[in-house]
Amino acid sequence: MTKGFVQGFIRFGLLAILIVITSLNVWQAERVESKQIQVLDRLSDLEKQLASGAFTSSGNSASGPVGGIFGVAEPDYVTKALMDPSNVLTRDPTPWLPGEATLGGTLNLLLGSDPKGLNFLTENGADVTKIQSYVGVGLVYRHKKDDAQYGPELAYFLSETVREDGGSTYLYKLREDFTWHPPTVDFSSGEFDWLKGEHKVTAHDVVFMIDMMMNDQVSGAAPLRSYFDTMTSWKALDDFTLEIQFSEHTYSNRLFSKGFYPMPEFLYAFDEEGTRYDDEILGQRFQDHWYNPNTIGAGPYRFVAFEPGVKLVLERYAKYPLGGNAHERIMFQILKDQNHWPRKLRTGELHLSYIQPAQYRAEFLEGADDSPFKDGTLEQGEYWEHTYFYVGWNADKPWFGDKRVRTAMSHAFNADLILNDVFLGLGERCTGPMPSFLPYYDDSLPPIPFDLDKARALLDEAGWTDTDGNGIRDKMIQGTLVPFEFALMVYGSSDEYKVLGNIFKEDLAKIGVKMTVRTMEWSNLLKRVDDREFDAVTLAWVSSPDVDFYQIWHSSQADIPKGSNRVGFRNEQADELIMKIREEFDYPERLRLAKEFHQLLYEEQPYTFFYTRKRPAFWQKELKNVWFSRTRPYLKAHAWYLSQ
Repeated sequence: MTKGFVQGFIRFGLLAILIVITSLNVWQAERVESKQIQVLDRLSDLEKQLASGAFTSSGNSASGPVGGIFGVAEPDYVTKALMDPSNVLTRDPTPWLPGEATLGGTLNLLLGSDPKGLNFLTENGADVTKIQSYVGVGLVYRHKKDDAQYGPELAYFLSETVREDGGSTYLYKLREDFTWHPPTVDFSSGEFDWLKGEHKVTAHDVVFMIDMMMNDQVSGAAPLRSYFDTMTSWKALDDFTLEIQFSEHTYSNRLFSKGFYPMPEFLYAFDEEGTRYDDEILGQRFQDHWYNPNTIGAGPYRFVAFEPGVKLVLERYAKYPLGGNAHERIMFQILKDQNHWPRKLRTGELHLSYIQPAQYRAEFLEGADDSPFKDGTLEQGEYWEHTYFYVGWNADKPWFGDKRVRTAMSHAFNADLILNDVFLGLGERCTGPMPSFLPYYDDSLPPIPFDLDKARALLDEAGWTDTDGNGIRDKMIQGTLVPFEFALMVYGSSDEYKVLGNIFKEDLAKIGVKMTVRTMEWSNLLKRVDDREFDAVTLAWVSSPDVDFYQIWHSSQADIPKGSNRVGFRNEQADELIMKIREEFDYPERLRLAKEFHQLLYEEQPYTFFYTRKRPAFWQKELKNVWFSRTRPYLKAHAWYLSQ
């Protein structure tokens, strides 16, 4: 009996202990769950504070402005520097986002083609510039509403000093709270452990960008490199101080000194195993870098994926200190077929898009009254681009070295008909190398009129006649009879440019010139142009609010690989004017010189200048605060937010 009593007592004790342990576990679980809820509530409160601009980190002054949604309080050293009268940079009074902006959601936009590449320095297309505006960060930026003023971005202080030797020095002080996005690589494999960790953006990264830009092995940087032939020194005085020196004090150097941005040396100077390239081959390895299918920056959005022909995806970078990134994600759908653009606006799969002239006619001008493009379902706006469109004549080909021939081509190009009937009047004629609304533009020069009789007379005068009676003009050149037969390259995804080519082809046939229209995908077209493998091409240039004609028109740029003087224009008088404009600070004199240059190109007709474009855009009602940037990229989503 005693033994049974003891065993029962032990069993009872063990059961009691088990009950106590179970109770403790339940209590601890409930306590942990309660703590987790508290933590989540605190995180939610912090996020709301971030959204309202009330959050300040340790060591930052609450007196300075806050960097918009998801931004942080401005550090004291930035606030003080922007009060310094020697600082060229001024505070932009226009915020990216209003206080009532809502956060989150995926913004659906489009790209009309696959980017040719995603290295911002080696590629120069409009699509790459658009991606860079979200992913990258510059030293400074133009004010949103006043593009003559510059505000702080990575740099918060800029001073200009004119030295006794006639040169100029530009000193930048950089913020210390910018970090590089994590590279888009497979960290789970362990092969990229050398890239892990936080990397601050420093002055050394800007120096690395300039090193690569000035390296002749980086062929893609050749157009940009042409602007900096008088830059003599670039160095980091410390981790966050940058000094740039030029041998001459010119207006152009003042302008160009603001165009730098950082490139991460910790990534681009190394191979996939983390071994640094030798200096002798660093430029070539950078040009063809293993990371180039991806991209990286320190801006408001981080690149996460690119699927050619399908999509390119960006995600909000929480550590970006300046704010202006309400969307959690930006999805760029790659839609090469332009007919998809209005369709996806109808279905809501795109939040915003400009549309092409043919679509504008079908959906808006001639659409049914209940069309979402007309009945108020979609919001509508328009903007002027700093662009000029043209037909470029390769002067190194046997037909186009004579300005009489190029002028004849301009008279045979029915620009007014094409602009009004094909491009639906969405723009206005231009006659020179800048948008028609810039003050540098000489509006006293009339557009070249469509006149086939004048074109015939000029071709006769230049010696292009039909000597064999086959209906096609020809000319004896260096002992060979050369027929006037050439190809015009046009962007293959644009219906409008196909029609343009066919109209031009028919008109040229009337005056004995045989032209074929060669449609090409964007990346292939650019490669052919870079390699000078074309007779004539339809393209456009984007101009800044200021003008500098060196890259596109100076004779020295006609023979460099991938240079922008693609048509081989060489003219001593033009070269002299270009250099005078670069050096001149007096605004009225700059205007006079620019108009003189405009007149010279008008006479030479290296391009048949076509038009400056106006873009119609449509967007969903839930997309708020839509306004268009004054400079490229015009559709810049930093200011927009989704109400739902």
